[in-house]
Amino acid sequence: MDKFEYFSGIPEVGIVPRAPHAGPLLRHVYEQELGRGGFAGKVTHTYHLYPPNNWLPDETKTLEGAAWAPHWDSPLRDVGGTHHALGTIEPAVTGDVYRGMARLIANPTVAMNVTAPGASMDYFFEHHGATLVFFIHQGSGTLETLLGPIAYRRGDFLIVPKGLTHRFELGAGPHYYWVYESFTGDPEKAEAVTTGQFLTHSRSDYKFPRSLETRNEAGRFEIVSKVSGSYTRRVHPTHPFDVVGWRGTYLPYRFAVEDVRPVVADRSHVPPSGHTVFILPGCYICVFTVRSAEKEGLWVPFFHKNLDYCETLGYHSGQFFSRGGVFTEGMVSVHPVGLPHGPHPTALKALLDGKRPERFEEVGIMADFANPAQISDFALGISRPDYMKTWSGYVSDPRFQHSPTRLGEVQAAAESVADVRDVLRPKGSEGEAGSL
Repeated sequence: MDKFEYFSGIPEVGIVPRAPHAGPLLRHVYEQELGRGGFAGKVTHTYHLYPPNNWLPDETKTLEGAAWAPHWDSPLRDVGGTHHALGTIEPAVTGDVYRGMARLIANPTVAMNVTAPGASMDYFFEHHGATLVFFIHQGSGTLETLLGPIAYRRGDFLIVPKGLTHRFELGAGPHYYWVYESFTGDPEKAEAVTTGQFLTHSRSDYKFPRSLETRNEAGRFEIVSKVSGSYTRRVHPTHPFDVVGWRGTYLPYRFAVEDVRPVVADRSHVPPSGHTVFILPGCYICVFTVRSAEKEGLWVPFFHKNLDYCETLGYHSGQFFSRGGVFTEGMVSVHPVGLPHGPHPTALKALLDGKRPERFEEVGIMADFANPAQISDFALGISRPDYMKTWSGYVSDPRFQHSPTRLGEVQAAAESVADVRDVLRPKGSEGEAGSL
């Protein structure tokens, strides 16, 4: 063997110098740094054919946000003490991913948006105020980025780092995305010492760009950037994807929902936080996916008051067992802080009647927003006014109505199981216990 090969310690693609800011190659290409935390956080260096600052001096202008993206910064108000069921929005026939963006829920650090684009982008985009987490409810296409393309399809998460130049090229058919803006940090993989680093997924499931499509082209190339509610357009005479190489760890990536390996428990109900995939400052994102139902534990959600988070749940696909037919695909529930919620009456009746399914055939994307969270005027415009009535079975069904004998029945049931023990012993072992 006359040659040894080594892995580099940092991902790199294409033509790069031996180290950042150093070496003779820097007399031939133009280095740009995309980094967090000042100069002390995650960073990626890109190497360009032309200076990244070569915008046309008289072409930069501020855009009117209300005209460019009318609903992205929809006014916010307190959620209050009412649950909401948000309907779907109509596709934007001429609107693209960003110009059709509509804000739904937000707190000081994270916002949830929805978009139903009907056209590809004829410009490039940079979000200078947030990292973006997309969930593709419908559609497929290519996320074109400065670091290379990423193909995506229904059921994929796409993470677009803050400040990264990119655009969406849409495939055929309808498109519908939920989009989470993280203003004060990037998504971190959720991990716990009790489950290790490979549940509910592994970092090896993240798919990063692996190829470059260097564009040595002249013309007029528009880049629109956003900071808070301000939009700015600049024009460059060369294609922004003139990158010949990059090296770094601050990267876009794709994560497929089918790669989630859910935590399940036969003998207890796993709380929503057990399904967390990403943690953002002030928010966590969970995936409820196809999984086996609890055998001895409570297999419907327990009634609860979330005293610190406003819960949202986007219904992606399947049959949502806990909602009793109230929701259809694409809808979003909003359950505000402090207000109790749990299974709808039909779901609870199935539990009481012993109609346990073998598997939950559903996929839902849950995002919990730390208090104080607010709801937008746009979201209120698509909120179904009768949602609070969907729990009316708890006052109309005789099974749940007041009964003078109810207390005695519960006391008798408690006495009958008072000596039942939950024993973990293999069958046939000494002192084997019966079923609960």
